[in-house]
Amino acid sequence: MMAVDPIQRVVLPRFLGGVIAMPLLAAVFSMIGIYGAQLVGVQFMHVDAGSFWSQMRSGVELVDIREGIVKSLIFGVACSLIAVYEGYFAVPTAEGVGRATTRTVVNSAVVILFLDYLITAMFL
Repeated sequence: MMAVDPIQRVVLPRFLGGVIAMPLLAAVFSMIGIYGAQLVGVQFMHVDAGSFWSQMRSGVELVDIREGIVKSLIFGVACSLIAVYEGYFAVPTAEGVGRATTRTVVNSAVVILFLDYLITAMFL
C-alpha cells in the first residue's frame, strides 16, 4: 500500500519555506530601509554621504543585527506553525479557507506582538 504522508509531503515544505523566507525578507527590507534613508538624507536633505555612513556605522551595533536575525527566525517559526496548523485543519471550502486565512493573520499578528515584547526584554 502506497500512502502519502500529508505532514511530510505538504506541511513540512511549507513550514520550512516560511522559516527560510522570513529572515530573507527581513534582510531585504532592512537593505531597502537603509537605501531609503540614504536616499532621503543624502539626495533630498543634502547630508554629506561620508557623514551619513559614519553615523550609520556608529549607530547600528552588532547586537542590533543579531536581534533582528533572531527575531526574524522566531517570527518565521511562529507564523509558519500557525499557518500550517490553520491550513491543515481548514474546512475544504472557499469559506473554510477564508476563515482559516483570517485566523492565521490575526493569530500571527498577536503572537508577533507578544514574542517581540519577550525577545526585546531578553536582549535588554
